[in-house]
Amino acid sequence: MKSLQGIFSAIVTPFDSSGQLDIEALKANFSLWNKTGLAGYLVLGSTGEVVHLDEKEKLTVLAAARESIPAHMPMIVGTGMHSTDATVAFTKLAAQCAADYALVVTPHYFKSSMTPAALTNYYYKVADTSPIPVLLYSVPQFTGIALSPELIAKLAEHPNIVGIKDSSGDMRVLIQTISLVKPEFSVLTGSAPILYPALIIGAQGAILAVGNFAAKLCYEIFQAFCSQQAETARNQQLKLLTLSEQIASRYGVGGIKYAMDILGYRGGTVRSPLLMPDQTAQTAIQAMLNSFQS
Repeated sequence: MKSLQGIFSAIVTPFDSSGQLDIEALKANFSLWNKTGLAGYLVLGSTGEVVHLDEKEKLTVLAAARESIPAHMPMIVGTGMHSTDATVAFTKLAAQCAADYALVVTPHYFKSSMTPAALTNYYYKVADTSPIPVLLYSVPQFTGIALSPELIAKLAEHPNIVGIKDSSGDMRVLIQTISLVKPEFSVLTGSAPILYPALIIGAQGAILAVGNFAAKLCYEIFQAFCSQQAETARNQQLKLLTLSEQIASRYGVGGIKYAMDILGYRGGTVRSPLLMPDQTAQTAIQAMLNSFQS
């Protein structure tokens, strides 16, 4: 298996002004991202607006991404659906597109019925049939469901469930999870504000939305941690905290895409019902980015 250590970007899906896929923009972004120190990519994740894409569009994005991602870099693909059968089917399609890992979000439409038993049954069935290793995806701010450390540890016993993207931002959950799972189980944070603390307590890396426009900064934090340059890591983490909270958290996918456009990437627009930042927000994002470039 390809390594899951380091910084992975949860990439956006660029759309043009008419709301259609902009594959040339996606390829142009990869040509820049590939020079930033990123370890790999998450394609079709939350930041990629996966819920706004039909199956044909998803497969088009995967083909372009795999073509653009160097062979040694992992391509993680979001394959989770609301039903087990749909998740199994799309995970197999992702594998046919040369995905290296499947990232499977907690099913959440019938939230109150998603008991530990139901989630265990779901993840085990997906992992049993998946041609590629499976990563759990806990993102309670979107789904309303958080995987507990105890359930994560139970799911980690399956030989084809090899890691987790924990986007809860909850350090207690992260610490307990790391203490319960086997060392080879990859724990990755999906929360930029806690990147450095997560690395300190044993996370192998991160899958971050801010990697779309601040990949080098994230990589610098990881490198500083690896070389035991604590002061550098701390100072860079404070910068990342501000960027994450003032752009990604405040303005969402639209803010990330606008920041990308400012910095020479091609973020493009979002799909309705999401909105791009208004003029006031654009001014704030520009000022924020200027303050870090000056």
